[in-house]
This record gives sequence, C-alpha cells and structure tokens, in this order.
Amino acid sequence: MKKSNKYLTGVSVGTATVWFSTHCGAGFASGTQELQYFANHGWFGVFMPIISFVIIAVTYYVGLETARQTDKWNYSAWSKEAYDKTPSKLSFVLRLGMDVSIVVTTISATAATLATGGLLANQYLNLPVVFGSILMLVIVTLLCVFGEKVVRKNAVIMTIGIILILSIVLVAGVIKFAPQIGKLMSEGYVNPNATKWSVLGDAKGTIPGNIGNAFLWALTYAGFQISAIGGVASSFKGAIHKEEAKGAMTLGMFLNLFMLMGICLLIFAGMPEIYTNEAARQLPTIFIVNHLDIPILAILYPILLFLALITTAVGFIFGLVERLNPYVLTNMKSPILRKTIISVIALLACYLVSLQGLMWVVQVAYKFLGIFNWIFIIIPLLLIGYKNIKKRDSEKLSA
Repeated sequence: MKKSNKYLTGVSVGTATVWFSTHCGAGFASGTQELQYFANHGWFGVFMPIISFVIIAVTYYVGLETARQTDKWNYSAWSKEAYDKTPSKLSFVLRLGMDVSIVVTTISATAATLATGGLLANQYLNLPVVFGSILMLVIVTLLCVFGEKVVRKNAVIMTIGIILILSIVLVAGVIKFAPQIGKLMSEGYVNPNATKWSVLGDAKGTIPGNIGNAFLWALTYAGFQISAIGGVASSFKGAIHKEEAKGAMTLGMFLNLFMLMGICLLIFAGMPEIYTNEAARQLPTIFIVNHLDIPILAILYPILLFLALITTAVGFIFGLVERLNPYVLTNMKSPILRKTIISVIALLACYLVSLQGLMWVVQVAYKFLGIFNWIFIIIPLLLIGYKNIKKRDSEKLSA
C-alpha cells in the first residue's frame, strides 16, 4: 500500500508560501535589505542568508508545531503553551515580548508597504500617493477578514507570480553579469567600507568587510524576520501531522533562500557602484533591472513590487487580526465586520508611521527588532518551546 505524503499537503504548501510572501516585501523586492544585510560585505555575504534561514525555519517550526499540538492558533494562546511549566513571571515576560515584537513589526513593515504602494501608484499610474495607499489598505483588509484559507490561497497565487517574475530577472541577470560575478568571486572581493553592525551606532557607519561583521548582520536579519511568526503560525490552522510542519518549513526555507541568494548575487555583481551610488543604493533591484536592457521588465517589475507589498501586509495584519479577534468588539455578531474594523484601524495606524520612509525601517527599526527578538522569541522558543514539543510527543506515545 502506497504511503501518503504527509510533508507536502495543501496546508503545508500554503503555509510555506505565506512565509515566502510575507518575507518578500518592500525591503526585499526593492533590494534594500539584500544590500544592507548581505551583499555589501563581500563575497561571503552572498552565502550568509543560509545561516539566517536555518535559524528562522527551526524557530518557526517550534511555533507551528506548538500551535498544531495544542490546537491554539493565535500567537498569544500557543505561546502560553510553548512556555508551559516555566515560572509564571518569566512566561508572562516572554509572551509580552512576543506581543510587543509582532505589533511593532506589523506596524513598521506594513507602514513600509503602504508608503511604497502609494509611491508605486504615483510613479507608474500618475495617481495621487494617498490613493495608492488607500487601494493597498482596501485590498489587504479584504484578504485578511475571510480567514486562513483565503490567506493561504492568496499567498500561493501571488507567490507563483513573484517567483515567475523574479526568475526572469535572475536568469537574465546571471547570464548578463556572469563574467562580473566570476571576477569578483575569483578575486575574493571584500568591501573596504561595509555597513558596520553595532547596537547603537550610526546606521551609515562603515568598517572593512569581514565575516564576523557579516555574521552579526545575518543574525540580525533572522531576528527581525522572526516577527512574522504570528501570521505564519495562524495560516497553519488545519494541519494534522507533525510532518506538515517540517514540510512547510523545509519548502519555505528553500523558496526564500533561492530567491534571496539570487538577488544578493545580482546586487553583488554591481559592487561597489551599487553601494556607493546613492540612487542605486535606495532601490538596488531597479538598478539591476535597468542594466538588463529588457523592456518587458519595465512592466513586470512594478507588478512584482505590488504583489510583494500586498503579500507582506496581508501576512502581518492577518496575524494581528487573529490575535485581537477573540478580545475586541466581542459583542459584535458579525465576525467579518469585527475583523474588518480591526484590520482597518491597524492599517490606519501603520499609514501614520509610513511617513518615516522605507530606509528608516530597514536600517534602524529592523536592527533593534532583530536584537529584541533574539532575547524574547528565538532563544526562549528554541530552548523552552522545543523542549515542551518533545514532552508532548512523549506523553502522547505513553498514553
């Protein structure tokens, strides 16, 4: 009898694409994150995403599997189970830390998407910036209020579109820039003025490129990406088997790594100009696309950016809506209306923050979030949360 595949199910594939689509946001699609955190350091920077995404995948797995084992799908409920049997004060602090992280990241990341969406509508459609932001708000709200199945289906469809467009850019870019990539790799190119990592230092500070500094940026990248755990875990609702969590995280890790490392490689091919040229540094992927001399990409790239903005905002806002839904407007009979109100209020708050701009979010807000999340989410989940997963498995076997 043929054994069914429990790793790649509709739920696990959907959750993997929710992770990918949440990650593929304004900072990713514009190239600012790839340049800031990886490509600018030197040849070794291109490979640092491997470290980031192994850490992210394992930490997400703890969240997904805890939610599945306990059948509790908003992050407040399953995080309480993740820290079961720990002192009540420590559990409270850790859960509060996750709340703070996810709310702050939801606001900052979604603010960046709304700001970029407004600029996109203005630059490509000649529409007022505010109209583009309102359009984004409406689309994100509609996708968030109808539950995890709609979010998963949206993520699958949009992920397919993003992957297709990015694949065109990657193939065309590798073909065109192969000689330059080979030259920089063979020379062991290291940026003499790489972005310096520091806790409180200037975001524009530099240091001669080295693996230690690049490693700290990779850990920071893993740190702030962990904040999407709320939406990713909520989208896993309906999973039955442990293998589904493993399948979702394995597929999600490879999807993210393939695209992120590919873009990092193309941006690396533009070093050092792409880092020293201020205009190129603001939107590195546009710099790359413009040098490919492929007219169709002038149409496809705005579509890519729009899809990336929508999917990121949906991933974060959905997690927040699921968190607040059991506790806000509980007397309202219509769950859809309740979720709509929560979503709109959250998005309006994000819009007010969006005036700070994309670069501030990428260079400043994400760095502090990365440090914060290592203390309050990654280390506790890997130590305490994983231990409790194993304990529940043992209890199930002995029952």
